[in-house]
Amino acid sequence: MPQPVDFADLFDKSFMRKYTNYRTFEKFLQGGKFRIESQQDFEDLPEEQMDKHVEKTTRFGSWKEMIDFATDIYARKQLER
Repeated sequence: MPQPVDFADLFDKSFMRKYTNYRTFEKFLQGGKFRIESQQDFEDLPEEQMDKHVEKTTRFGSWKEMIDFATDIYARKQLER
């Protein structure tokens, strides 16, 4: 069963600097005016607003695309260990 990955690991500083206008994932969320204080807050994120923020401030066209890309990079890094 796959382990849940912490967003801090998935969207580490090198990923954020390379693919977004932000240095950290936290700043990215603040820039989009998203208040995330729990896992539930993440699950309740308004996807449409998140997509717009991702489109404006990253190299990705949607939040799902950003997550999928970050997950691929993360998985490759784990395999290289």
